Amino acid sequence: MSSGNISRVSTSLQTYTMLAQLRANSLRLFQEQQRLSTGQQLLSASDDPIAAEKIGRINFSLSAQDQIATNLQNASDYLSAADTAVTSVSDILNQAAQIASQQAGSTQSADERSAQAVVVDSLIDQLRNIGNQQFNGQYLFGGRQVSQPPLTNTLGRVTYTGDTGNRSTLIDFDRPEDFDISAGEIFGLNSSVSGGYVSFDSQLSTDTRVSELGGATNGGVHLGKIQVTQTGPAASFQVDFTGAETVGDLINRFNAASTAAGSALTLGINAPNGDALQISPAAGTIQVSEVNNGTTASDLGIKKSVAATTLAGDTVNRTVALTTKLSDLQPGGLSLPNGIKITNGTKSVTIDFTGATTVQDVLNKINSSGAGVQASIRPDGRGLQISNLVAGTPLVIGENGGTDADALGIKTLDSSVSLSQFNSGRGIHPVTTGADFRITNANGITFDVSLSGAKTVGDVIAAINAASTAAGAGVTARTSDGGAGLHLTGPAGAGQLSVQALNLSPVATELGIAKAGNATDLEGDNVAAFQQSGVFSALYRLRDALVANDSTAITQAGSEINDQQKSVNGVGGQVGARAKSMQDRLQQTQDAVTATNILLSNLKDVDYTQAVTKFQQAQTALQASLVSISKMQNLSLLDFLQ
Repeated sequence: MSSGNISRVSTSLQTYTMLAQLRANSLRLFQEQQRLSTGQQLLSASDDPIAAEKIGRINFSLSAQDQIATNLQNASDYLSAADTAVTSVSDILNQAAQIASQQAGSTQSADERSAQAVVVDSLIDQLRNIGNQQFNGQYLFGGRQVSQPPLTNTLGRVTYTGDTGNRSTLIDFDRPEDFDISAGEIFGLNSSVSGGYVSFDSQLSTDTRVSELGGATNGGVHLGKIQVTQTGPAASFQVDFTGAETVGDLINRFNAASTAAGSALTLGINAPNGDALQISPAAGTIQVSEVNNGTTASDLGIKKSVAATTLAGDTVNRTVALTTKLSDLQPGGLSLPNGIKITNGTKSVTIDFTGATTVQDVLNKINSSGAGVQASIRPDGRGLQISNLVAGTPLVIGENGGTDADALGIKTLDSSVSLSQFNSGRGIHPVTTGADFRITNANGITFDVSLSGAKTVGDVIAAINAASTAAGAGVTARTSDGGAGLHLTGPAGAGQLSVQALNLSPVATELGIAKAGNATDLEGDNVAAFQQSGVFSALYRLRDALVANDSTAITQAGSEINDQQKSVNGVGGQVGARAKSMQDRLQQTQDAVTATNILLSNLKDVDYTQAVTKFQQAQTALQASLVSISKMQNLSLLDFLQ
């Protein structure tokens, strides 16, 4: 009798199966226990790779949001401190304005005004302390220079030595924003500049950087490809200027492409106009055009078509950089053999430019002179300008026996300067009827000059020269060598070149020329010194006017203080607006952090109700496995035979 297909499981297989089940149930119980103890849904990335990747991205975003929130909180705290400081500045200016108003009358004594000058000095000290206030261990109003006080006492008066840049903070992903305010902005320091009236005709050289070129359309130079077509002989080629760094690179690339195409055309610097390029020789027709809607040919001033002549490019408007050589600043180079004189208040220095070869060298010599000035390149990159760093001091920049100051465009006076700068801001006061003064040359020829309607130094010079020409006197006017006045030149003769007032007009005196010179020259006085505006300058003028017992000057200083108060209030409004913006942004970021945390929790945090249920299920399964193993291990041969 056949027993059929009888099979049985070996003891070892049963044991292995039971142990595997036991291990699986034990691991499941352990995992559920870990989820309950840690509160984490995922114990490892392998539990749910997709969820784990999402959690990683969310954690990165949350970290960035936390940092942004910290940045915004710091910026908000800074602006709150700045707002308080600006309010204090406004309060102090109120006190100064009251002093000016009280002392402007004619009944106050000199002693009384001197006593009030001491009070103004204390107000200046208070303002300087506010400007040097610290926040979280850093100077509040020093710009990016946070480790040094922005206001010092150079030349005995408040001087701004802080950084002119702004601090910024990240307020969103890849979005920085300025949040600070400098002492220069609050106190109106360095808000006006002197000089800057010469725009250099900077010449090209092979080492001129492309980044220094303003472009023929003043939109910069955008490098790409150009198409060059020539007839007689026929040739056509493209030039790729992408990545070129200097004018020399442009020339080399053009000439290499031309040679490869069998053309004799070459690119070079236009000799007659050293601020332009040219393509030569003059043969047949030369046409330069753009490629793929580019602007390279236009930017370089060579998008043209010419026949039987050299293609002369348009001016590419090279700007001035620190590395620009003096030999490139104008055709034939700029020579500075004599130097300049700077007088700032009681400080007077002579600056020698010997050894200077670049713009940086010139600026360094001026800025390190100890005159309390800051020379810099104009924002448009065309010339130089001067800032007076010392509050309330008259600044005069003139010649030292040559024309260097005028060549650099930094002499205090030029034809564009308003006559309101004369006499500490009081201007000139022409009569309404008749001439203001009479000029007599050394030969006795006289002519009268009326300045009614004159607004600028140029108007004064034009009026004098026109009247001289009409009289045949040969006298010409220009700005003085001293820098802040006028200079008259006339033909030699037996007498003296002289100026005298007419019709009780104060103008000749106000222009500093009511005097006699020698036979050929009359150098006027420096009556139009550059006066820095700002809070401290206004207060110093009030203090000086009180000490001088000058009612008119007190009234003028009071007016300046009122103007500065309006400016400070405007700055206060800007600070308040920035603070509000930062607060709003901070609230938005905090809300975003909360939402991100909720999203992260949904992916990462355990659902305790579900976890407890799973834990109980795992515990039950483990107990069942243990019971099953126990029974299997107690089987006998009799159990098997049954």
